[in-house]
Amino acid sequence: MIINQDDGLIVPEKTIAYFPITPNEGLQPFNLNDIGLFLKPLNTNHKREWFSSHFYHCLPLSIGNMQGFVFSLPYTFSILWNGGNNPEDIVIKIFEDFKPYQNKNFIYPVSEFGSGILTIHFPLMLKTPPGVNLMTISPPNYPLPCLSPMTGVIETDNLRFTFTLNIKIDFSNVEIIINANTPLVGMIPIPRYFCDSFKLENAYDIFNKDIVEQEKDIVKRHSEKRNFSNKNNLGSDRIYYLGGDLDGNNFKDHQLPKKNKH
Repeated sequence: MIINQDDGLIVPEKTIAYFPITPNEGLQPFNLNDIGLFLKPLNTNHKREWFSSHFYHCLPLSIGNMQGFVFSLPYTFSILWNGGNNPEDIVIKIFEDFKPYQNKNFIYPVSEFGSGILTIHFPLMLKTPPGVNLMTISPPNYPLPCLSPMTGVIETDNLRFTFTLNIKIDFSNVEIIINANTPLVGMIPIPRYFCDSFKLENAYDIFNKDIVEQEKDIVKRHSEKRNFSNKNNLGSDRIYYLGGDLDGNNFKDHQLPKKNKH
């Protein structure tokens, strides 16, 4: 019997099931109740410590902050890459706050691939509903100086194995200290073939000219209104934030940071 392949063995919709991994000899198994030590959902809080209040006037940023999940390590470590292409060209130093996890099957950084890539293993297998992939991304609006998380798409509904998180080190000969609980890699579920099936098409080839001109007009008028407000320090009009347009039309479906649909 195989999950997602046989009747009655389906991961429920909007669910990511996590399974334990058998530890290497001499290591204690990971306690599944400790998943929050390194993997956290973002859909409960749209705040960022480095945001000023002005940032929250931008609805796309606030909603972006809440997308998916984020990986971090609950201890401090540093990395130093000498610019070479071999795995041994990265030196990883683990700090004292790692001690509570040193004998456990836990999340840890290594150098495996070379080319200045840091790889992070974690002690779980993740399984999604049929047709849903997991995509690794930069942690949403958590800047990572000197580091670029790599994007990968994993068929986690089919995969019967673990996968790793990979981060490109951007600068050589610079020691990078990563404090405990720093978000390192984001992860979002996406329907298979969804993102990569889209194409770009000229609006004039889809809609009649009057419809396109109407869109152009309202964008122009809204821009003029915003420019006038900015020039005269009148503040944000919040038209889009509140789910409407300049002519008073309301959107049929509008997302706000505190109005998530689950």
